[in-house]
Amino acid sequence: MKRQAWLELIKRLVGQGILRSPQVIQALRRVSRVPFLPESVQSYGAVDSPLPIGSGQTISAPLD
Repeated sequence: MKRQAWLELIKRLVGQGILRSPQVIQALRRVSRVPFLPESVQSYGAVDSPLPIGSGQTISAPLD
């Protein structure tokens, strides 16, 4: 996943009024969820959807 895609997702969520807290926005800009994903799904890190992380579990969508 490219950093630009992550920042565009954050921008879209802010524009939609979903992200409003400056502290949360700042945290999301600093750390994407990619480091917490298995390599097989890291390219989908900026998709606004839950992603599988193994053992039948998922990581939540960015603002789920």
